[in-house]
Amino acid sequence: MQSRHYPSRMQWRHQLAASAATAVGEVAVRGRLLHFTEGKGRIADESGGIDFVVKARIEEVKAGDIVELYGIVAEGIIEVTQARLLALSNVEWCQGDWARFHAKELWANMRVRAAVLDAVRYFFRDANFLAVDTPTLVRASAQEEHIQLFATEYQGDKAQEQLYLAPSPELYMKRLLGVGFERIYQISRSYRNGEIGPQHNPEFTLIEWYRAYSSYEEIMADVENLVAHVAESVLGRSSVVRSGREIGLQPPWERISVREAFVRWASVDLDTCADAESLFRRARALGYDSARRGDRWEDLFHKILLEKVEPELAKLGVVHLFDYPRQLAALAKLKEGDPAVAERTEAYLGGVELSNGYTELNDPAQQRERFARDAQAGGAPADEAFLAAMERGIPPAGGVALGLDRLVMVVAGASCLDEVVAFPLEH
Repeated sequence: MQSRHYPSRMQWRHQLAASAATAVGEVAVRGRLLHFTEGKGRIADESGGIDFVVKARIEEVKAGDIVELYGIVAEGIIEVTQARLLALSNVEWCQGDWARFHAKELWANMRVRAAVLDAVRYFFRDANFLAVDTPTLVRASAQEEHIQLFATEYQGDKAQEQLYLAPSPELYMKRLLGVGFERIYQISRSYRNGEIGPQHNPEFTLIEWYRAYSSYEEIMADVENLVAHVAESVLGRSSVVRSGREIGLQPPWERISVREAFVRWASVDLDTCADAESLFRRARALGYDSARRGDRWEDLFHKILLEKVEPELAKLGVVHLFDYPRQLAALAKLKEGDPAVAERTEAYLGGVELSNGYTELNDPAQQRERFARDAQAGGAPADEAFLAAMERGIPPAGGVALGLDRLVMVVAGASCLDEVVAFPLEH
């Protein structure tokens, strides 16, 4: 039996609370009572709120309840003559949750998020990319070794099987390249364990796309054009404001190699510091107290990158950092004529790392070797189905993953991901 406190139908034709203040005559609004004492209160819906006074005896309601009110507007205030309770607040009303959604302007940011998603889809549609969906529950996902996976287990009638939440759709999308798809993109939920902070959430959204018969050169141009298009579509201008500074997004963006960046801002020549011991000695000589004996080369590289290079990249506004040392090739091809570096690129906007792209490795022997090395370092097992696809042949391609949450963050002018994700993992 339906409780009278939880009716299944609204009684009156309603309008948004924010617009009711300028209405003439009779109005009805619905929403949550933010406060209500001595015949005066305020009701709010997703559009905003409006004050009201009670001019007649109404059904007993209290702050926190969800109600519909009927009355006449006078000087921007509703003089309520009838009220119906739609849902009880069965706990002591506290505006904590409500305040969180409003103090951080989450409603406004959710609208920005929706507009960004629309703009992204329009961009790829107009560029003749096909939208695809691939699994997020996978048997294997050999990625960069620093990425920790979420593991789970499938329990069937006959056997149990170790499965993982995909940290990206990369391997499946490349398998699609191998069967003839040439321009594909995906907006994908992805998962990485142990990553949480102002610019990280363990569950996040990636925009990932691939161009067959292309390289990281085309991918860098794609990133520039996509970000500028999104800003123009959502904000009406090809710029964003970050830390009080307006940053223009019109292509082309500045490009700087990792080698040049480390020499210019960190006084480190990576060609002469190609092993952990030499890089450690150089780091300590330059006063990098965070460098520890026993650190891997990759750890030392990232410490210097974070401490010295990334703050300078932030000053450039938008920039591509490209040609990473081969130790950080991940799934990228080594550069022809310069095998000490890989054709890998990361885009930064106002100090925020937005994307990570490659000229994609399609040599199955090299790929198997890298997977084996990652597995020895504690990574996930190699994806044999992906390797089999590479053995059949995957065309040369450029590919990239761009963080949708981070893109929304910079477009919305937010300071951290918590402001543009409705339910971040609490930390």
